[in-house]
Amino acid sequence: MPSGSLKIGRLFGIPVFLHISLLLILPLFAIVFAYSAVTIYIFPLGYADLPITDVEKIIWGSFSAIIFFVSVLVHELAHSVVAVRRDYKISGITLFLFGGLSQIEDAPDEAKREAWMAFVGPLSSILIGLIFTPLFLVVNDLGSTVAVQAIAITLSIIAFYNLFLGFFNLVPAFPMDGGRVLRAELAKRMDFLRATQIAVWIGKYLAIAMAIVGVLINFWLILIAFFIYLGADEEWRITQITTALKGVKVSEIMTSNVVTVTPETTLAEVMQRMMTERHIGYPVVEGGVPVGVVTLEDVTKIKEHERASVKVGQIMSRALITIGPEEQAVEVFKIMSAKNIGRVLVVQGRSLVGLVTRTDLMRAMDLMLAKRKAIHGG
Repeated sequence: MPSGSLKIGRLFGIPVFLHISLLLILPLFAIVFAYSAVTIYIFPLGYADLPITDVEKIIWGSFSAIIFFVSVLVHELAHSVVAVRRDYKISGITLFLFGGLSQIEDAPDEAKREAWMAFVGPLSSILIGLIFTPLFLVVNDLGSTVAVQAIAITLSIIAFYNLFLGFFNLVPAFPMDGGRVLRAELAKRMDFLRATQIAVWIGKYLAIAMAIVGVLINFWLILIAFFIYLGADEEWRITQITTALKGVKVSEIMTSNVVTVTPETTLAEVMQRMMTERHIGYPVVEGGVPVGVVTLEDVTKIKEHERASVKVGQIMSRALITIGPEEQAVEVFKIMSAKNIGRVLVVQGRSLVGLVTRTDLMRAMDLMLAKRKAIHGG
C-alpha cells in the first residue's frame, strides 16, 4: 500500500487507493466549483450565478468534484487495463492531490507498448469530454429552471475538465503521459536510457516555463510545474537504476560475509556492536536460518538501563523480506522502493547466504553506468 493511502476497493482486479492529499483537495475543488462564475468558451464552470443557497451550491460543487475524480479513476484504469492485458503487473491505482497514478511494476521493454499504455489514458479523458459535451448542450436547452441548469453546469464541468485533462496530459513532459509517448518515439531511434534523458530534459524545461507563467497568471501552474519537475527527476533516477541493473543477478552485488546476531544477544551487546561496526541493522539468525531483523530504531525504543536484560528475540521484526541469489538485482530495487526498506536478506533454501543494501545497489548502478559509458561513449 502506498504511504499515506487508504485502500477503497478493487476494479478489474486492480487495487484502488485513496491518498490523504485527495481528502484535502476535494473540499477545495467543491468550493471552487460552488462559487465560480467563470465560463470558458461554451462551458460554465461553477454554480455561483444560480439562485440557490450557499449550502446547495456546496452540495452541487461536491457532487461535481466527486464525479471529476471518478473520471480521473477511469483515466488511470485505462492505463492499467491495457498494461494488464500486456502481462504487466499492476500494484495499484492511487488517487491523490494532482489526479491519479497507476503503479506499473515493470517498465515496458518495447517503445510501442509504452506509447499505447501512455496514450490510452488521455484518450479516455478526451472521450469522456466528448461524450459529456453534447449531453451538456442538450440539457442546457431543456429549460431555465434551477434544477435543469444545475445539471447542465455539472455536465459542463465534467466535459470541460476531462477535455483539459486529456489534452494537458499529452504535453510532452515527464511524468505526464505525453512525456512517455515522446520517450517511446525517441526510443525507436536510440537506446531507452538516452531517450529517457532527453524526454526528462524537455519535461524539466517545460516545468520551468510553466512556473514562470504561473507567477504571472495562476498559482496552480506553479504547483503543477513543481510536481512535473520532481516527477521528471524521479523518472530519470528510476530509469537509470533499472537500466543499469538489467541482467545483473543478486549474487553479483550481495555482501556474502553477513554480520549477524542471535535471538539471545542482548540489546546492550547489539548497541555496542552498532557503534563499533557502524551498522544500523542486523539479520537475526538461529542455527543458520534467518528468523528476524533488528535495527537501531528497534533498540532505541528500549530504555538504556533495560537493554542489558532485554534480548533481540523479544523485540526483533519477524516479517522477513527475502530474495534468492539467482534473482535479478532490479527486483531488490523494486522491493526496497515498495516496502521503503534499506536491506533485503538473500536466502538459498532456508539458509542466509547474503545481504543487499541500498549502498550495494547504488555501487552496482555506478559501476554498470560507468561501464556503459565506456562502451557507448556517453
